[in-house]
Amino acid sequence: MSHLGASSKLATGNNNKRLAPPSPSPSNASNASKTDGTPSAKRQKREGGVAAAAAAAAAARDRGVSPTPTPAALAAANVNYGNDMLTHLTYAVDFLKSKGAPKTLREILDHLSLQRRPESYQQQLAMLMRKHPRMQFTPAPRASKNKDGKDGKDGKENKDKDEPSWKQGMYEFRPKIPGVKSKTSLLAHLQAKTDASALGVKELKDGWPDCDGAIDELEAEHRILVVRTRKDNHAKFIWADDPRLAHRVDPEFKATWHRVEVPPADDIVRKLVAVGQKPASEDPRLKKLDAGAGAGGKKPKRRANRGGKPQQNVHMTHLLQDFSGLRK
Repeated sequence: MSHLGASSKLATGNNNKRLAPPSPSPSNASNASKTDGTPSAKRQKREGGVAAAAAAAAAARDRGVSPTPTPAALAAANVNYGNDMLTHLTYAVDFLKSKGAPKTLREILDHLSLQRRPESYQQQLAMLMRKHPRMQFTPAPRASKNKDGKDGKDGKENKDKDEPSWKQGMYEFRPKIPGVKSKTSLLAHLQAKTDASALGVKELKDGWPDCDGAIDELEAEHRILVVRTRKDNHAKFIWADDPRLAHRVDPEFKATWHRVEVPPADDIVRKLVAVGQKPASEDPRLKKLDAGAGAGGKKPKRRANRGGKPQQNVHMTHLLQDFSGLRK
């Protein structure tokens, strides 16, 4: 009874004020939410999104349509091409080269993900693209006026006309050998050459990547001469050829020609000298040097020419004296 009285006095002491129950801590609340089986809001949202995506994919499979690769498309659209303008120019050249067709500034900016850059940056990039040696710029055609005095037609033309001048026009890749993309244009380019220099296939592929088949066909027709690599037999250099100069040689004659053994170069020279013939590989300068060497095999020293005009620079006589006789 004494213990019960003491506890009741503690509970009712301090002006009969009772202690408030302990408030739940955040850790306790989170633990309670995890253990009571009730999912949180984020978990419900994630599970709902996954379920919706699974339902959409199942519906697309039922219709026989493949689902759209949204992550791949987003990753391709968010490619980072850097922040340097020269880097953007390089990627723009590669983009035009891969497409092989004229593109507008808007299409180039969309490819480089520069649509949201300031207009000052876009304008500066456009000016650099117009001066780039690997790009060809074609200005937009001027709109023709109607009878009423109004310019152009309705629709897209008016929309493009409202844009500033630096946004108009088309950009196209300029190859190292422009205008050569067929067998006819290749033959015309070779015939227009004023010298006998070769045309590099590497430079030709800059604007015509798939020209190997055309080169093989023209070579079979004896329209061009081709130098190929020994390892891979790839075309390296080409020249213009005339099919009228091509003559068929009997294969049996070719085989007989290649069966003839040619002696080494040293034996050929020795045999020609033995019968009194002059070898074509003999250097006449060596013969002159051997004749000037004399019997002892040593070349005589060249004597200095001490004669000539009298000295006129009298004040430099001490500098012009000949001391060659004092050499040891």
